Amino acid sequence: MRGVVLLSCPLRLTRRSGTSHPRLTERAIVKRSLVVPCLLALLAGCSSDADSPNEGKVKPSSSASVGGYGDILVDGKPVTGSKSSGIKKIPYQRTYTDGEVYAPVTGFRSLAWGTSGLEAIYESSLTYRKGDNVETTIDPKVQKAAFEALGERRGAAVALDAGTGALLAVVSTPSYDPAAFSGNSSKDLEAWKKATGDKNKPMFNRALHEATAPGETFDIVIAAAALDHGLYDTVDEPTDGGSGGCANATIREALARSCNEIFAKLATDLGEERLRETAKGFGFGDDELNVPIRVAESKYGSYRNGAITVTPLQLARVTAALANRGLMVGPHLVTEGEEGQVAQSVPAATAGLLLPAVQEKKEWAPTDADNGTPSSWSLAYAQTQKGDTVALVVRVATSNAGAAARVNAAMAEALS
Repeated sequence: MRGVVLLSCPLRLTRRSGTSHPRLTERAIVKRSLVVPCLLALLAGCSSDADSPNEGKVKPSSSASVGGYGDILVDGKPVTGSKSSGIKKIPYQRTYTDGEVYAPVTGFRSLAWGTSGLEAIYESSLTYRKGDNVETTIDPKVQKAAFEALGERRGAAVALDAGTGALLAVVSTPSYDPAAFSGNSSKDLEAWKKATGDKNKPMFNRALHEATAPGETFDIVIAAAALDHGLYDTVDEPTDGGSGGCANATIREALARSCNEIFAKLATDLGEERLRETAKGFGFGDDELNVPIRVAESKYGSYRNGAITVTPLQLARVTAALANRGLMVGPHLVTEGEEGQVAQSVPAATAGLLLPAVQEKKEWAPTDADNGTPSSWSLAYAQTQKGDTVALVVRVATSNAGAAARVNAAMAEALS
């Protein structure tokens, strides 16, 4: 059994009034629609674009103290705001700053289609009747650097502080602007249909919810299991597999050269049970992970049958654990939240042996995809200005092996 320690961190909320906030409970990723388009407006007369004198004229509020909903904060500054809705019973409509950049974090708040993301989870606190703010752990420079580097390609990027578990970037592209359908006008309906009908799925949070084949990135887990279970004492011992330039390569060399035969043999020597044990220690099979947004399960079914999937966030957890003496700190997206776990994924000695080999690998071979589009992965480490280690993981839907690495380079530069 691996040790588990609970960290207690109460959520930091700022209020306009002095009353205390109620206990917050987790909600579904996307709440059910509140009403159909314009139904809310029927309470005060259905309004169209022409009937909304405030449409497009009111700028986002600089803070919740201006009035309206509480705000979601990034680096202490609001990336959300409020404006008049023109509806007496629901007086405010949500606005967003850099909506596409932060949509995977904020989610959306719409008069017609409900809420998602942090907007849904903290809806009762963000409501204009309470006006609490929710502060995130996101670093705006890192978030924007990854978003700009990914461009319109289908991809995701995660920056995870290895020591604290703070998520400094959660990026998914292509994205959407939640401000486009925060109201209930015909224009909002048109924007909603466009976003939900787009074949590239801009509203799908690829960083947290898209679990795909890990390809050779899973070699890290195999290598950790081989060291943990005593198949090899160091990453520099010759193995007894492979051919050509990979013949009898060490684990360090096998990682650097993408020696698939070596890792296939290691997996066979380990057997499914021991490999599954190490994968589980790294968080595979956790179907209750929340940050507090619910994260899709990364599964270890069978190495032999290729039944393994991983999200970018899960791979960031594995990468971060190696840099943190094998400790996995529960990832979190708000500055203070509900209890999070700290688990020993692999022994500190195993992490210490494997970390240098992973740091030395600069390029990961693209993986195949069921739809014919391969994925380019990149795993890297960077340091904050304070000297904290950050795990960087990027996945891009392309056969260009260097595409994801360039996004990681952009995030690393933003951190320095």
